[in-house]
Amino acid sequence: MTDTDKTGAELRPKSSFPAPTEWLNTDETAGHLGLKPKTLINMRSLGTGPVYHKIGAKVWYRGKDIIAYTNGRRFMGTGMRDDT
Repeated sequence: MTDTDKTGAELRPKSSFPAPTEWLNTDETAGHLGLKPKTLINMRSLGTGPVYHKIGAKVWYRGKDIIAYTNGRRFMGTGMRDDT
């Protein structure tokens, strides 16, 4: 199995969040969100993913931005955001 063939439990979001001050690359961030890296790259280009930082040619995500993105994706029902 290659990294691009992840399915099932391997694509579930991690149960723990990264530290708010931690810097993660695209692969690590995708792992925390339960996404394939290519999906995260596509989300980044569409402006629908978490906030990122580009330093030189490298893309980095901060732990606090991943946490904020995840909390903003919480729903109680169809179309009803949980703002708590």
